[in-house]
Amino acid sequence: MQVPRFDDAPGRRRLPVFLAGAGFLALLIVALAGATGGLRTVPGTPAAAAPEAAAMVPAPTTATLAPHKPTPAERFRAVTVRLARNQTLAQALVKLDVPMAQVNAVVASLKGLFPFHRARPGDQLRVERRDDDGELHRFSYRQGPADEWTVERKEDGSFEARKRPVELTTEVARVAVKVEGSLWASLERAGEDPELAVLASDVLAWDVDFYQDVRAGDAMTMVVEKVLADGKLLRYGEVLAAEYKGEAAGRKRLFRYTDPDGHTSYYDDNGNSARRGFLKSPLKLARVTSGFGMRNHPLLGYVRAHQGVDYGAPTGTPVWAVGDGQVREAGWKGGCGKAVVLKHRNGLESVYCHLSAVAVSAGKAVSQKQVIGYVGSTGLSTGPHLHFAVKRGGSFVNPLRLQIPRDAPIPAKWAADFAEKIAPTRARLAGEPVALN
Repeated sequence: MQVPRFDDAPGRRRLPVFLAGAGFLALLIVALAGATGGLRTVPGTPAAAAPEAAAMVPAPTTATLAPHKPTPAERFRAVTVRLARNQTLAQALVKLDVPMAQVNAVVASLKGLFPFHRARPGDQLRVERRDDDGELHRFSYRQGPADEWTVERKEDGSFEARKRPVELTTEVARVAVKVEGSLWASLERAGEDPELAVLASDVLAWDVDFYQDVRAGDAMTMVVEKVLADGKLLRYGEVLAAEYKGEAAGRKRLFRYTDPDGHTSYYDDNGNSARRGFLKSPLKLARVTSGFGMRNHPLLGYVRAHQGVDYGAPTGTPVWAVGDGQVREAGWKGGCGKAVVLKHRNGLESVYCHLSAVAVSAGKAVSQKQVIGYVGSTGLSTGPHLHFAVKRGGSFVNPLRLQIPRDAPIPAKWAADFAEKIAPTRARLAGEPVALN
């Protein structure tokens, strides 16, 4: 009898089938082991076959990847400066070591967008450069909360300019202060822009002399529009109401009213006009340094009549016409230095001396509160001040005691309209809640 050999053809054919069956069985065992949490021996299968079968199937593993390295963020360095007096934008950039080619590119991108003629000392310039190569990345020019221009480098290396959009809103606010020291300082302590004192003096100019009438302990309340840029105060708008209560001035309260014909002015509670033919003073804010009457002249050295009032103020302070009139003289006037003389109605004349500059010419008409010149120290003067005098019928009178009647009150036909329109403002002035429309 012939013994079959393993290398016979039938044997060679059966061996792969057997191995395939064993492989399938091993896979099944591995799968069952994974499902049951461990490897168990299937009856009839040698225990040693399990590890061998498991080795034939790759164990599930998490692919090991190289750690991702994020692109490092660009770093910039910035410098902020102020535009100097008599300095152009280009000169400022050159001084900051910006290459001339980039300076020209920045200026060119701003043309037609930025008003170069409005650049003024104190404007803020900010230059941002890349840390790696020092190249200009961004440039900004700021004139205030609502005026800022930026120039930024684009991907292609060119520069693009734009004006930053700013949201402007207007709100009506009540401002109340107690005077301690000056009105200017009192407003500052109250957290308000002291420029509000100038607006107050403008509105109350017919009734309150802010150089003589202000006393410690006086109180002022205003209802005023506040124009906000991105929520921050940009400027004040119209003064809707003003009240001043003081020891010398008494109680003055005025409301802004526009009648059906479109004429706007200030009136008291009863509709009487605040406007008079003459203002109480030719300057908004100053102090009386010498009154009307006899005095020892500081330069001439003897006693003589001082036929006006001297107001101390810095050189260049605007001087306004106290009333409507016509310019009778404008120019040099002996000891008065540079001067302006105005002729008014009712035989009145006003004289303004020692000006540093004159802003009107003889023969021209002027209106009340129009700037006619600027405080100086020309002529017989020991320092910057304004000598102000008034003539009635050719004779000098004390300007501080001059009584001028008010303009006409609100016509009776508009009384109801006036009362209705000022009612919300009156409530705000008193600190009462006002319903919003």
